[in-house]
Parts: sequence; C-alpha cells; structure tokens
Amino acid sequence: MRYYPQPPYKGFRDIEQLSGGEKSIAALALLFAIHSFHPSPFFVLDEVDAALDTNNVKQVTNYIQSRKGDFQSIVISLKDQFYEHADVLCGVARDKDSEGSKIFTLDLLPFYQL
Repeated sequence: MRYYPQPPYKGFRDIEQLSGGEKSIAALALLFAIHSFHPSPFFVLDEVDAALDTNNVKQVTNYIQSRKGDFQSIVISLKDQFYEHADVLCGVARDKDSEGSKIFTLDLLPFYQL
C-alpha cells in the first residue's frame, strides 16, 4: 500500500518526494485519521516535531490540546511550544550518587487555574 499525501498548494506526491517536515505532518495526519476510525486511549510521540517549523509545531500542539478529552498523550520533545501546552512535564536526569537516573515531574494544571 502506498501513501500519497497532498501538501497545501502542491499536487499528490509519493511520500519519498516530500521534505522532512512534510513527511512528519503527513505521518501525523495518517495516524490521527486512523485514530478517528479506530480510537486508542493514548499515544506516545517521540520527537515528531523534530523536522517541523514553528508554525507546524503550533498546529500539532493545538490539535493534540483540542483532542485531550479523546486520548492521553506522552510527547517527547525538545521544543518549547510543546512544554508551553503541557499539563505535566517529566524529566530524566543522571544521578551521580546512585549511578542511575532520577525522574522529575511538574504538574502544570494548578498554574493554568491562576
């Protein structure tokens, strides 16, 4: 099966002919379309925004935020826009004393209610 996305203002193309950002948006569109047909309770998205520009990151975060009543998501990202729209932040850091890892969490929901 082949997937032929159509970016705005462009014709149908094979996915191999798209830029990295266009491939990411096309893959997310397919993922969320499948989800609308066969829902899943949660998603784990690992740096799906790496190839996206600021505008497209904002669109993805707005979409996920608008659908948070339908599913939960864990988004691994290095971009501030995802942090700004998160309900909870989790971080992992090296712990030299125990020679392992330490996990930090920050619940942001009380700050939204201010």
